[in-house]
Amino acid sequence: MLSRLLEAHELILADCHDAAARAQEMGDDGTNDFLVSDVVRTDEPQAWFVAEHLVDTSPVHA
Repeated sequence: MLSRLLEAHELILADCHDAAARAQEMGDDGTNDFLVSDVVRTDEPQAWFVAEHLVDTSPVHA
């Protein structure tokens, strides 16, 4: 469950980085600021925290 949560955070962060770069290229400072300040800066520490609690092991199959 935690690995799926981390994957979701990483997908959101990748999309937000791309969207922020496009907004900056288009001169949309408000959207860029929102994405970087409110989404990326909030989500990156959460992703890091989840990643620190994962152990690199193989999934157990019953």
